[in-house]
Amino acid sequence: MNRVKGSIFFSVFVAMLGLMLIAPIMPPLIRELGLRESHSGLIVSLGSITMALMAPIWGNLSDAKGRKPVILLGFIGMCVSCLLFTLTLFAGLNGWLSGGLLLVLLIVTRGLIGGFIPAVLSSSQAYMGDVTEGEDRGSGMAIISAANGLGLVFGLAIAGAFTLIGLLWPLYFGIVIAAVAFVVALLAIPSAKPVIQQKPARINLFQPGLRMYLFAGLVTMISIVTIQVIGGFYFQDQLGLSSEETARVVSFGLMFSGAAMLIVQIVQMKWLKWQPKPMILLGSLFLIAGMLIFLMSASMVVYYFAFFMFGIGTGLLMPGFMAGASLSVSKEQQGGAAGLVATVQGISAIIAPILTTTLYRVDQYIPFILIAVLVAVMAVIMLGVRKRKGNSELVSQKAK
Repeated sequence: MNRVKGSIFFSVFVAMLGLMLIAPIMPPLIRELGLRESHSGLIVSLGSITMALMAPIWGNLSDAKGRKPVILLGFIGMCVSCLLFTLTLFAGLNGWLSGGLLLVLLIVTRGLIGGFIPAVLSSSQAYMGDVTEGEDRGSGMAIISAANGLGLVFGLAIAGAFTLIGLLWPLYFGIVIAAVAFVVALLAIPSAKPVIQQKPARINLFQPGLRMYLFAGLVTMISIVTIQVIGGFYFQDQLGLSSEETARVVSFGLMFSGAAMLIVQIVQMKWLKWQPKPMILLGSLFLIAGMLIFLMSASMVVYYFAFFMFGIGTGLLMPGFMAGASLSVSKEQQGGAAGLVATVQGISAIIAPILTTTLYRVDQYIPFILIAVLVAVMAVIMLGVRKRKGNSELVSQKAK
């Protein structure tokens, strides 16, 4: 991994880390502040909405102004907004703020964090698109995907470790690591001219070629968020675990998934170097297999195996839809495409918790069945797209 790819990897890792440091500490903090549980969901959901809205804006800005300036601005914004969020919580815990004013300030400052994180994510993905071509694009996006996966796993682990010192310590770490990432990006990422010299290229969610990969991204991220949200409920109900045992099972399960994702992405980067569609199709098979294993057994060991299968599936799907989205647009549209990918990730974080927890109340198996069906539909559509593309190439060759 060269200096540019390494710095992009670190940038994405820190951005995801900063996002995940907040999730584990919100429930206990909300109770310490005397707020209601529903307020925690409101704060997190509005932060996700901000991510979804700002991602395409940052992506297009990176096309027009350059990748590095937007990445640097993203880390400055992360650092400052995380500091403001932490100060608000500190004031609430010490009784300086309370009630509606505290809630509004928490929503605003959490929204700022959600607004600046996609500046790093979308610009980094677009930069990777700039420095890779053809078959190397899948390997490049596997680096992005690996950074996402490690950020998700280590964010939860680091947050858990720092809470042993105090509830706000994960946020202190988040402020420092964002500042460190700014320095690394400033020194390690080469400056490059904006890819758009005049009028920005238009791009939208329904652009032919791009929309299929955005749909694949939506399905993949809904699957990941669903396991994170309802996994604990399901394993506790199935195995009759205590709250502490449930937390341990889910943590180990996510670690197995993270390890599988990392292994697959290293193999993709070093040896396979597959194109997007084969990665998506094979990843779909592994993800569906993981869902079926979750449904067919009530054994902890088998659940861990299902987590591993799930990790292999998502480890193929994430670089698959990222590379596919990147390859389906022009050089001038890389930032816009990366922004839409980040938007899809934000949308999934809004939809999945509400949808799957509602379905879980109806029947605990429905969310897993829903994921399997969605992934199967996505794979079938992807097969059809590949077949139509192959047919059009044959027609073209015959015309010649």
